[in-house]
Amino acid sequence: MGSGTEKIDRLQKEFSECIGPEWVSRKGPSLILKPRTAEEVSAILKAANRTATPLRPKGGGTGWWSSTRPPADGILLQMTRMNEIISIDEELMTVTVEAGITFSKLEEALGSKGYRIMIFPESGKVATMGGHIQTWGTSPHTSSVHEDQATQIVGLTVVLPTGEIVPTGAGALTTAAGHLGRRFFPADLTGIFIGSEGAFGIITEASLKIYRQPEVSLTKIACFPDAQSAVDTLQSFQQAQRAGGISTLVEQRLVPKEMLLAAIPGLKGSVPEASRYLLVLRTEGDRTDVQRHMAKACRLCRQQGGKVAVRGDLPEWWAGRFGSFPAAALGKGQRIMIVAMVPLGRMVEAFSIAEVFGKRYGLDLKLRGYPFGGPVFLAHASISWEAARPESRAEALEQARELMEALMGIGAVPHRVGTDFLLLLAEKLDPGYRDFIERMKAMLDPKGIMNAFS
Repeated sequence: MGSGTEKIDRLQKEFSECIGPEWVSRKGPSLILKPRTAEEVSAILKAANRTATPLRPKGGGTGWWSSTRPPADGILLQMTRMNEIISIDEELMTVTVEAGITFSKLEEALGSKGYRIMIFPESGKVATMGGHIQTWGTSPHTSSVHEDQATQIVGLTVVLPTGEIVPTGAGALTTAAGHLGRRFFPADLTGIFIGSEGAFGIITEASLKIYRQPEVSLTKIACFPDAQSAVDTLQSFQQAQRAGGISTLVEQRLVPKEMLLAAIPGLKGSVPEASRYLLVLRTEGDRTDVQRHMAKACRLCRQQGGKVAVRGDLPEWWAGRFGSFPAAALGKGQRIMIVAMVPLGRMVEAFSIAEVFGKRYGLDLKLRGYPFGGPVFLAHASISWEAARPESRAEALEQARELMEALMGIGAVPHRVGTDFLLLLAEKLDPGYRDFIERMKAMLDPKGIMNAFS
């Protein structure tokens, strides 16, 4: 029996006493733990830090952004038991939840009171709040009003690698009436945990803004023969929104035709054969504003050579965001996601790079995405791998890194980097910035037990 196995044996016994034997299991040389409270997470991290045992958090387990397998001779912390709503504050318009709650459960609870949140995972019903936050999740809301999850989070509770439980945002002020916001102190520490994939700590609670359900939501599809005309339309939307117009246009998502038809087969007779790219347009809010803004968005599409294929509403799109669309559009199996922020003015070049790359490796690879808080396009692509062949993930990851580097070559910035792309990014960081991050990591995680950051 090796020393690593002996250590895991001892930790298994210790954790069985701490959180209960039914929540502790083995997978090869590793432990899988399912804590219920922040205090249990704290006890686990203190033991892992004391014994220098590597640890990785896991939410719903889609594995789109980085590996969710347990580290060798280490601990996989499965957070899905922490799945309750702590409070809904209707005065401050916030909700506080445990990190393991699924988006479908949260939406159902908020919807019964007439509320919703403004972030939704592309990975569907199983996605958890903590997993979404720790992997820089985004949102279908892509207007100048709503950006990504960072604008929606007002505070977190985090357990540091050494076991301390730390609140962020106004929740760190003992006299605060509630989660009033993040910026009450000169340094807002919430941001260092967003997208960190557990490198700096484990998120156990999150507080987010909530919104009233809109009076009406309207969805249409516009078709374009090429990427240039679609991108030109997106730029015209940006100009209109920055001038104060079409503010209820909360979604302007560019999708390859094949992906959308796979998600909503009923559209096949409505989409012209010559169309290569489709724009999903969605307005929501006051009925009069929604109809007026949608009409203007459609006019802007036509001015750039687009054709509005769906004259009526398309409720299947929004209703399917937790089920039919992600599954049908992205296909079966596991995948590595490539996500990068690209200036809208360079998107046509980015589409060309992806097309050439796909042909080189025999991949059906097309970029998709949406504007991201301004004249920046959040471009997505995915490369599949076979769960039955774990080694195929390494092959897909090598290809994904190559594509990401090519996009960075035209000035794109990686988004949702994750541990999969960390080394690629680290090579291109300003040395002073990288040194600062590494010193911060060493301070918070002195024994390096969490996801590696360098």
